[in-house]
Amino acid sequence: MTDIKKGTILVVDDEIINITLLEAYLESDYNVVSATGGIEALIRVEECNPDVILLDVMMSDMTGYEVCEQLKGSEETKYIPIIMVTSLSNIEDRIKGIEVGADDFLTKPLERFEINTRVKSLFRIKKLHDDLVKEMVQAKLYLDLAAVFLLVLDENDDISLISKKGIEILGYNSEEDVIGVNWFANHVPESSRSHIIKLFGDFAQGNVTFDSCAESAVVTQSGEEKIISWNNFVLLDDDPASRKLLISGVDITERKEAEEKIKKANGYLDNLIKASPIAMLSLDHNYNIVTANNNASELLGFDASELVAKPISSLMDNTPLPDFADREDFKMNFITFGEVNTPMNVSTSVIENYDGGTGLILVMQNMSKLQGLFVNPLTEDVGDIHSVNDAEIDPGFVYLCDDSDSLDAYTIFADLTKQGNPGLCMTRNNPKNIRTQYGLPKTPFIWLTKNKASDQQTIDSTELFKIHPTISDFVKKVDNGIVLLDGLEYLLLENDFISILKSIEQINDTVMGSNSRLILQLDPATLEQKEFHLLKRWMKYLHANNT
Repeated sequence: MTDIKKGTILVVDDEIINITLLEAYLESDYNVVSATGGIEALIRVEECNPDVILLDVMMSDMTGYEVCEQLKGSEETKYIPIIMVTSLSNIEDRIKGIEVGADDFLTKPLERFEINTRVKSLFRIKKLHDDLVKEMVQAKLYLDLAAVFLLVLDENDDISLISKKGIEILGYNSEEDVIGVNWFANHVPESSRSHIIKLFGDFAQGNVTFDSCAESAVVTQSGEEKIISWNNFVLLDDDPASRKLLISGVDITERKEAEEKIKKANGYLDNLIKASPIAMLSLDHNYNIVTANNNASELLGFDASELVAKPISSLMDNTPLPDFADREDFKMNFITFGEVNTPMNVSTSVIENYDGGTGLILVMQNMSKLQGLFVNPLTEDVGDIHSVNDAEIDPGFVYLCDDSDSLDAYTIFADLTKQGNPGLCMTRNNPKNIRTQYGLPKTPFIWLTKNKASDQQTIDSTELFKIHPTISDFVKKVDNGIVLLDGLEYLLLENDFISILKSIEQINDTVMGSNSRLILQLDPATLEQKEFHLLKRWMKYLHANNT
């Protein structure tokens, strides 16, 4: 046998003998608590929260009607079943009991079977009520903890249930502010209201189904619109007269705003890339072209649509594929439109691609247009002339040769190249004449002229920016090289002296960092004294005793 009682019964009577009788009838099945008056009964209710109350009507301090009315008027005790026990049997007394909220009546003298039956019935009802309340509290707790917008609409489209998250999204303080409010009239934007009402009505009638998320705007208390992604629609009752619609969703307003900002930023970035004066390609992890801006299309000679999805290797002349690494200024040979082999200066940057994988950005520059001319260093056959010892013209220096002097810079240059030193000659004179006069059939020449029709590499007076890159590229390729620059006066025709000075300083810095040397042939009379001093201050003067 178990000692656990099934419930608590409060017996209230100012006659001890009646309390004793009821205890004898009930104590085998219930935990019986007693009170001998109305005031004591109210105290006992607060102490033990009984499941059923047997309440005598006629008591000295308070009548049973007064006690019942007070208990039924309280939110904490109004659901406790009360059986009025009375010796009165007229209809007026029962009506009065009903008016104050009594649940049942027993007439004295009391009969055991009837008492047990009435108490058991009301106890079962109370237990069902308590279980329901417990489930509702638990459900409410789940609703409060849920991070979703949960909403139940009744047959009139009024809100009958809403989660704490839903109250928060709508901007209210409690569910009392929302319950009973028509959802469509108060929280659906007028611009889409008729469409949403029809959509929900069709769903309730079974005419449409929702197999995936649906997004719509809701209006908050302040009039602000938020975007909700509704992911579940459940019809709780098929009867249209009493149907309830359960809807759940999440607030995606911030996400949508972020997506819009990213979209605008990407659009702005795409426009910048397309308008960029620098040619750019992006590659996926398989070296396929993902995007190509306008300048890349122009540089390579293909439309962007022809480049996208094309492997980058199909545009390269047996050049190794670039590593997936951040790297600056290296050479790659591309095959541009018309099968033209075009050397490019390339820089790469690793990025995260659109699909989450690794990608590569290529920034390309046509070396011939943007970095000067590129020459293939060649050496002359070793000759018999040794009028100049290259040890006397030290590597890492720029030598100034006054062409009004008896020295001939071309003779010195030719002599050094015929001793096996790779040479480069940049001259205002016609290279064909120099080659013939000094016997230099192999040495690369660059003609300082506007005569672009010549098959000779040329730089005109407006292309000062090409001088330094051309010399820099040469000295990087050779060992113990010699450069002759004759024609500074020609470059002064279209450039101011400061621009010329900056270019010579760049050349000087490059030569000083190499094991090559440069001879600058110049007539000092073409410059003012101050200008000539600024130009030659880092140079060695090439005198006759150097030879």
